[in-house]
Parts: sequence; C-alpha cells; structure tokens
Amino acid sequence: MGIRHFLRVLARSRSLRFSLDLARARPLARAGVRGQPLARLRWNGHDIFYRPATSDPLAIYQVLLRRGGKAEYYLPPALQPEVILDIGSNIGSSILFFRDQFPAATIYGFEPHPETFQVLRKNVGSLPSVQVFNYGLGAADAALSIPFDGADFSRFMSQDKTAEWSGPLSPTACQIRHAGRAMKSLGLTKADLIKIDCEGAEYDVLTSLPGEMLRASKWIVGEMHNESAFPLLALLAPHFDLDLKKRMFAPFFRFHACNLTCAREMRGTFDRNALQQ
Repeated sequence: MGIRHFLRVLARSRSLRFSLDLARARPLARAGVRGQPLARLRWNGHDIFYRPATSDPLAIYQVLLRRGGKAEYYLPPALQPEVILDIGSNIGSSILFFRDQFPAATIYGFEPHPETFQVLRKNVGSLPSVQVFNYGLGAADAALSIPFDGADFSRFMSQDKTAEWSGPLSPTACQIRHAGRAMKSLGLTKADLIKIDCEGAEYDVLTSLPGEMLRASKWIVGEMHNESAFPLLALLAPHFDLDLKKRMFAPFFRFHACNLTCAREMRGTFDRNALQQ
C-alpha cells in the first residue's frame, strides 16, 4: 500500500490500528500468520470486529469506507427495499451498509463458513430486523468440505485456488441448503434487493430461488465468477435491465440488474456511471 492510499484509509477510518492492519494484512497472511485476536473498528457508532492478517480489513474498506459512488454496493437511494437477501454475508460489512442506506428494510444474511459466521453474528446479530444463518444457499442440501487457506475469507467457496493469499489448504466443513426450500422455511415470498457473492455458485442459487421471487425482485447486485455467468445473464435478461463490466481474461465481474417494471422510476435517480467504479 502506497503512502497516499494509506493516508486515505486513515482519513476515512480515523483509526491508525485499522489502517496498519489493512496495509499489513496480505503480507502477514503470506508469511503464514493466522489466528490473531479480533480487532475492532468504530463505524457510524457501531463496533465492527475483524480478523487481522486476513481479507476482513479489505472487505470493510471496500464496502463501508469508500463513499458515495465509489462504495462497493452503490445503489439508487430511491430503491427503498422492504426485504433484502444478502447471500454471502462474510463478516457483515454489506449488511451494515444496506442497513445504513435502507434502515426500514428487513435483512436476511447467509454465510456458510463457521468461523466467519461467528464474527458476522458478533457484528450484526443484535441489530433489529436483521437475521443471519450459518449456511450457504445452493441447488441442493449438502454438507461440504471446502479446501481453504484460512486468510482470504472473501473467496471461501471459490473453486479457483490460484488466488490464495498463502499457506496450505485445509478442509473446512460447511452446510448448503436448497435456496427455494430455505426461502419457504423462512416464510419469504419476496426479496426486493438481492445481493449475491458466493464464489461461483451464483447460477445454482438464483435458479433455485422460486421463479416468481426472482422475477419480482427490484434489484440484484453481485459478482459472477465463472462461465455460468452467461446463461444466468440470459435468464435474467427478459425481466431485467443489466449493467456489467467484464475485462478480457478476468473470470469474475460485478453486475447490477434492475427490474424492468421499476426501471422508469429508477431512471435518473442515481449516477449510472458509479455502478461499476
């Protein structure tokens, strides 16, 4: 991290400890550092706990400390969802972001990694109108053992093992539930906003949600990670206006999908150029 970027992080976080943790996270992880005690950042009157020497500080910075159109999940303020699905919640940065932007919404978060879920629950478990669950969503109920490096928690479910931060891979047990049956068990029939980042399982998740729920969603935002992105985009295209940016040779890319039924009311209410910044 260059000095200018470090000073920018310091100005936004107002925390020397957090700024140093962000600067040192990747080098320490590559050196094999694991299992440090939780650290804490104060944000908007809320304590956010994170694991040093992991991808946690970067997730906090990208989602919560980058402001306005540069925020990871920049969305139209006029959206005002009542129900939000946060699929791949990690330590809860995105849930905190959505709760700050849409305080009236009820948010359901899903995170399969057991240790990450404990941090997630510590960060958002006591917030009203927020429920979090220690399982991932998919196309079938399953108990999985995922090879993982213990540092880059943003890529826990990824099948691409070329981007590991460091260290040997060890198996981590987690639970996956069929997305449609999970919605039924929770009594959910709609999701106005769906955020999805589950490292390549996006097609399985979205195609396993009830069709009427998916087609009625006002907005979907997330990342695609492999070739299954293209049939998924084709599935969404008849019902959504799509915004995406993919670079050649990069397997993953961010996308936004605005339901055609609410496109007229959304148009002109936000900076479209900011969606992919």
